[in-house]
Amino acid sequence: MNPFGAPYPLVNVDGRLVDRSEAAVDIHAHVLSYGTGTFEGIRAYWNPRHEQLYLSEAVGHFERLHRSARILGLPLTFSVAELVELTRELLRANEVRGNAYVRPILLQSGAVLPVRLHDVDVRLSIAVTPVPGDYLAAAGVRCMVSTWRRAPDVTTPNRAKVVGSYVGPALAKTEAVRAGFDEALMLTVDGFVAEATTANVLMRFGDRWSTPPGTDDILEGITRAQVMTLLAESTGTPVVERRIHRSELYCADEIVLCGTAATVASVVEVDGRTVGDGTVGVPGKQLRADLWAISARDDDRHPEWTTPVYEKG
Repeated sequence: MNPFGAPYPLVNVDGRLVDRSEAAVDIHAHVLSYGTGTFEGIRAYWNPRHEQLYLSEAVGHFERLHRSARILGLPLTFSVAELVELTRELLRANEVRGNAYVRPILLQSGAVLPVRLHDVDVRLSIAVTPVPGDYLAAAGVRCMVSTWRRAPDVTTPNRAKVVGSYVGPALAKTEAVRAGFDEALMLTVDGFVAEATTANVLMRFGDRWSTPPGTDDILEGITRAQVMTLLAESTGTPVVERRIHRSELYCADEIVLCGTAATVASVVEVDGRTVGDGTVGVPGKQLRADLWAISARDDDRHPEWTTPVYEKG
């Protein structure tokens, strides 16, 4: 299933709008051989009633891009505010009036063969793709626990969205789909729950929600932070960050996955065992509805999470 449409024609490369055909990297680019780069994914939500497009957590995503660049030692000369404005300009130039996915990527573009991160040319590009479909099924996701483990932070820094680090999740996703499931759940090397292939995991026992901590080799997702905030507001109780055993996946009352692409998706089965009654739970369904409404400003909570794209007179 591919939820994305054909990419929009204009791309921003190092602050300049160019046709997508001009944005290609050299076949010898360092990133193609070694995955040396970092990226983000940012959703944009179209509200036809407002005739407005809203970027979701643009500042948070570009702050994380800066952190990732710092971890890898890659130069990123644009400020967060400049990156937000470049993205707004790109969306307007492409006349985007529908839900979209923005992909900023800071990559080593130099045609350099040796393995290293220093003394290689770096390039920033921002591209846009329509996203009319669901990345994970809103009607419920069937998961398996993957045989592939999440790479520990001592091998690949998990606080950076490193291009090459997604080989492991890709292997896990393909393993799951070929086994008849929709998605994979990945464990740490010592057997605790980490995350799905491109989404964080939260689970509920009774009225208490838990999620793996940042020290269990997860990417601490921006959507995860939003969901934790919404859950704390609705229940009056903070989400507990703690180590989670694999067996807890088999007896949880509810499990949800959350991420920029996935937004919020409910898990209805893990390794052939139903989660709860095997249907999408009311809290998970409400979380998804609330997040979508807030992101499109159909709900007036948390306006700080969204950035309008089009100027209004």
